[in-house]
Amino acid sequence: MIKRTGMFLLLALALGGCENAKDLPLLGRYVAKNVCASIWQEGYQQAAAVKYVTNVAPVIQPSWKVQVGENSVQVDNYWFPWIAAQHASISGAEPRTDCRNHYLDRQLAYYYPIPNGPDSGLITQLDPNSALQRYLQSVVDVGAPEHTTAMLVLKGNIVVAEAYRDGLGPDSPLKGFSMSKSFANLLIGRLVGRGLLHQDDPMQLDGWELDQRSLITYDHSLHMASGLQWHEASLGRDNDQGQMLYNSADPAAYAATKPVAQLPGQAFNYSSGDFMNLASALVRYDDWFDPGWDLESSFTLEFSPDGRVPLLGEGVYLTTRGWAALASIYMHGGELNGHSILSPEWVNYSLTPSATNYDYGAGIWLNLGQNLFPELSEDVFAFAGSYDRYVVAVPSADVVVVRIGFSAQPDDFDMGRFVSNVLELVPQP
Repeated sequence: MIKRTGMFLLLALALGGCENAKDLPLLGRYVAKNVCASIWQEGYQQAAAVKYVTNVAPVIQPSWKVQVGENSVQVDNYWFPWIAAQHASISGAEPRTDCRNHYLDRQLAYYYPIPNGPDSGLITQLDPNSALQRYLQSVVDVGAPEHTTAMLVLKGNIVVAEAYRDGLGPDSPLKGFSMSKSFANLLIGRLVGRGLLHQDDPMQLDGWELDQRSLITYDHSLHMASGLQWHEASLGRDNDQGQMLYNSADPAAYAATKPVAQLPGQAFNYSSGDFMNLASALVRYDDWFDPGWDLESSFTLEFSPDGRVPLLGEGVYLTTRGWAALASIYMHGGELNGHSILSPEWVNYSLTPSATNYDYGAGIWLNLGQNLFPELSEDVFAFAGSYDRYVVAVPSADVVVVRIGFSAQPDDFDMGRFVSNVLELVPQP
């Protein structure tokens, strides 16, 4: 007992002298919010949700005391008992339940009910004995450190294989984290297609007309070249992403009030703040949410505490079929099962490298230089998020591959190699 107490004391002293010490309450809110969402929004089994989410900071994972109630989550810290407990709770009617942090007398994150549109038209043709299905199941069964929890392969408009674990299934809405940024592209593209805005228009958020922020366009933010000061980190020094999403009662204002660091269009700087600003610009349109197809019925979108601005930097939840349908639109010139969702011009714009990063289009990662996936062809593009979450489209093979999980460390899951193996096993017509 003395040795254990001494170890915890040393760890406490170490954390107290580093930048991460200030982030312990923030981490508690992250754990509470995402355990809550994993259980009641996504459908993870309780034990799996707690195990995966608390691994966000492996060094202190054993310190979290997570108590799951009937409709709430409380997070305390065994090692740092002086830190206040953090809470998240559900509200709203099933099956679309939202989970919100309780912080600064407000609830961080907000659920928005989304109406269904025309059906996506995806067909399911699964062969439980196919080599592809057996391969996906074997990958899902691996467990640590990859922690793959959901997979799907789409060939054309046909779901040819899928596998799940820990309580998930085809109807589970799964958080995209930064894959959400690619969904933001779709929403903007729909407005552009209706002639309501152009990507080169200034965004003109409140107060931006007073300084060089007046020069920032939708194009600059989509390509993460706004020039605004931003450090994309969830923990540590200048952790803008973590502060915006888990330590601010007004994440929209946090992003919009960032000062200019350089002129827009000069340099690529990965920024969830840019996509928060895009969301703030979008909601000025009354009918800004218009995806153009059925989101496979299960869908969740996190909002700012006031319920006004969607958290498009990380807060989009789609089923595996929904994520695959999103990629299919860009793979087929803006069409989904014969229905026009985006214009071919917008798709071409979205998949064209920016002047500041050859590997990045407008909210979508590109493989033209084969830097993203050296083993895959140049036509490949991808949505990418934390924990090695990917949607990878291979237009030359008419294949989309979805992988969701909680990788313990970045690149624990080798998506390029996995897609290569999938392509060898996909049934041919």
